Amino acid sequence: MMILENKKILIFGSNSAIPYSIAEKLKINGANIIFVSNEYTENAGIPQNIKNEIIHFNYQVIENISELFNEHLIKFSPFDGLVFAGGIGGVRPIKLNQPNFVMDMFSANVFSFMEIVRQASKKGFLKDGSSIVALSSVSSIKGLKSKSAYSASKAALEGAVRSFAAELAVRKIRVNVIQKGWVSSDMNLDFIKDNVQLSEEDDFKKQVLGAIEPDEIADLVSFLLGDNVKRITGTSILIDGGYTL
Repeated sequence: MMILENKKILIFGSNSAIPYSIAEKLKINGANIIFVSNEYTENAGIPQNIKNEIIHFNYQVIENISELFNEHLIKFSPFDGLVFAGGIGGVRPIKLNQPNFVMDMFSANVFSFMEIVRQASKKGFLKDGSSIVALSSVSSIKGLKSKSAYSASKAALEGAVRSFAAELAVRKIRVNVIQKGWVSSDMNLDFIKDNVQLSEEDDFKKQVLGAIEPDEIADLVSFLLGDNVKRITGTSILIDGGYTL
């Protein structure tokens, strides 16, 4: 029996390798998925086996998230699990950390997640005993130059996860977070290139086991969504290739 057989999982992501890998892996493991993408792309950019499960909706506009749940997702509910693989990155030195930049970072990485969980936890959307998994970053626990806004937003995300886990435990809903290091598919992103240029050291070389593959993240998400780990909650799980050693 597949570990997610007949489970219905709601995924929030963007048009990028990690969310797509998660969606494909969950389907391989037997899940039925609904993928909410905050970006629109031509069908050619979407993996063939998840095209029919994608809803295009900008959930980073927080005041519209209730519409997403009440008008678009309610017909698919209840869900057995939720994955938050959205958010944005960015690097700026302290002197350029203007309030609007910091607010945008927190809105995408923290506030949207908190509102999604608020809506999802309402009666009818998430089953008792379900699982919530959020993607974070090793930056939440590792001080890096020019990443104060990003790092702070990820640390705040993890704080929210712990509190959600405590509050939702009465319904046996688990809430966990994955702290990921450098992922191979991210190496060409502009903000990753900026981070390398702003750093006096080669941060990537600190990841002694090399870049993480998106499939590895997807496997860990599948594990946390499955019923074999009903006592893991409020936990930050590190997958960083040895970066924090």
